[in-house]
Amino acid sequence: MIIHMADVADLVLLAGQLILENGGETFRVEETMIRMALAGGAQTADVFAIPQGIFCTINQGLKTHTRVVRIHHRGFNLAKVLEVNRISRQLSAEILTVETAYEELLKVDRLPRRYPTGIRLLAGASGSAAFSYLLGAHKGSVFVAGVTGLLVMFVMEFLQRKEILNFVSVAIAGAVTALANLAIRQFWPELQFDLAVIGSIMVLAPGLAITTSVRDALFEDLISASIRGVEAFGVALAIASGVGSVLTLYLWIGGNLP
Repeated sequence: MIIHMADVADLVLLAGQLILENGGETFRVEETMIRMALAGGAQTADVFAIPQGIFCTINQGLKTHTRVVRIHHRGFNLAKVLEVNRISRQLSAEILTVETAYEELLKVDRLPRRYPTGIRLLAGASGSAAFSYLLGAHKGSVFVAGVTGLLVMFVMEFLQRKEILNFVSVAIAGAVTALANLAIRQFWPELQFDLAVIGSIMVLAPGLAITTSVRDALFEDLISASIRGVEAFGVALAIASGVGSVLTLYLWIGGNLP
C-alpha cells in the first residue's frame, strides 16, 4: 500500500494539536509527532511546538511536507491525551495504518472538550472541602468550603459560557468566594474564615499549568515553560486581586477579620 506523506503530515499534526489543546506538555507533543511520522514512513521529521502553535516538517527523499497550526483553545482533558498516546503506540506497533490512525484521532477530536458539568461541579466542591480539611479546618468549616467551592465552579461555568476572559473570570470567582464566606461568617462567627476561603479558592489555582511549566523547563523547552509560567502567575494574581479587593473593601467599611 502506497503511503502519501501528505496524509502522514496531516495525521501527526492532528495528534499534536489534540495533545496541546488538552493539557499535554510540549515535549510530549514533539516526541509523539516525531514517533508517529517515522512510523508512518517518513525519513526525518522536525517539530517545534509552543502552547500557541505547532510547526511540523516531514521529509521523504526530495519531498518535504510542512504543516502549521495555531492553537486557539486550550483546556485540560488528559483522557484525550491518553487516547492519542494509545493510537501512537498502536501505529508504531503496526496495529493501525496511517488511515485508520487518522480515523481514530478524528473520533478523539469529536469527544467532548471538557468533562461533564456535573463532574466538574462535584470535583470543585469535594476538592475545596478536602483542601480545607488538610489545612486543619473543623467539620463545619470543611462543609462551608465545599459549598463555596461549588459556588465558585457555578460562577466559572457561567462566565466561561459567556466567553469572558479567563483572568477576569478567575478574579470574579475569587471575589464571589470571599463575599460568600464573609456572608456566612456574619451568621456563624465560629467559622474558620481563612481556612474556608483558602480551601474554596484552591479549585482556581493553576496547579497543572505550574507542573507543566516546570516539566517543560526540565526538558529545556524554555519558551513553553516561560509562557506557561506567566499564564500561571497571571491566574494566581487574578485570584489574589479578586479575594483581596473584597477583603480590603470589607475592612475599609469597618469590618474586622480574625
